[in-house]
Amino acid sequence: MTFTTPEVIVVDDELLAGFADVLGSNSADFGLPVVFSVTTELAHQAMQSGTVPTDGIVHTSESLRLRREPRLGDHLSGLLTVEEIHRRAGATQLVVRSDIVADGESSPIAVTTSTLTFRS
Repeated sequence: MTFTTPEVIVVDDELLAGFADVLGSNSADFGLPVVFSVTTELAHQAMQSGTVPTDGIVHTSESLRLRREPRLGDHLSGLLTVEEIHRRAGATQLVVRSDIVADGESSPIAVTTSTLTFRS
């Protein structure tokens, strides 16, 4: 089961300024928030499909492998893949991988792996 970002996410001054406002910084170096912005969009796609509930989720683990930071001008897209599904004791546990790719590059700039648990 896979989900994709419905639109490309452009790393532009407006996106970076939004993170600067939230974080109270003037820095334009917000690579990790940009990566998690893409993964959040992928999670919303999974929720809208009904695969993952919109509430009652426990995020039990997460990892991030970053090949390079997102850069100003990047056009990013994401692919979320449900890699494993476990059901036991009234709970469902999903292991999902999100690959974040910049236009023109063949390998992801970032890969996150998360374990989500919710009541079945």
